[in-house]
Amino acid sequence: MGFLFPAGIIIGVIAIAAWVGYAAHVAEKKRTEELQRLAGELAFEFLPLGDSLLFQSLGKFQLFSQGRSKRLWNLLRGTTNDLEVAIFDYRYVTGSGKHSHTWNHTVICFRFAGQPLPHFSLRPENFADKIGGWFGYQDIDFETHPAFSKQYLLRGANEPAVRSLFTSDVLNYFDQKPGLTIEASENTLLFYRHSALLKPQEVRSFMEQGFGILTQFHATS
Repeated sequence: MGFLFPAGIIIGVIAIAAWVGYAAHVAEKKRTEELQRLAGELAFEFLPLGDSLLFQSLGKFQLFSQGRSKRLWNLLRGTTNDLEVAIFDYRYVTGSGKHSHTWNHTVICFRFAGQPLPHFSLRPENFADKIGGWFGYQDIDFETHPAFSKQYLLRGANEPAVRSLFTSDVLNYFDQKPGLTIEASENTLLFYRHSALLKPQEVRSFMEQGFGILTQFHATS
């Protein structure tokens, strides 16, 4: 009888793990179906398994240079005038063993014609970033906009070009919109929320917010 008790515990743990895995599978399948319906409403193409060429083309961005077990899926893609829009889920893993962590993002990618943007990244600033600043870690600040400089970490290889892009109007815009994460280079701009998969019903407002951000930089450039 002494062997039955631990065996029962093991069986119970396995059953719970199997149930959690099944529930996650069902939830992901439902999410994919809802995004596919949304793609139809938007007259967008839908690729549930993503696009390897798109993934490869984004390798220069910081988001796609991190971690392992990278996956891009649930891709909604459309074109309007000279603007290509892609919305997708993206996942990668950092660490190992008990210290591994899976990061999930919903990303919107704009590809546009016209004046290219300098390479830059913008994200919420945290305490570690402030400490890094004491040791020379780059953060482009603006004395005229202390609230922006306190909220955001802005980096770019060509600092004068980045400063020219972030005009007073652009800085005022981001002053009022904390918590955004953006990367840009040439004719591509990415917008995403840090480690968050959007609910399908949130995607439209997410797109509208992305268009608003893109408009700020298009007007400047």
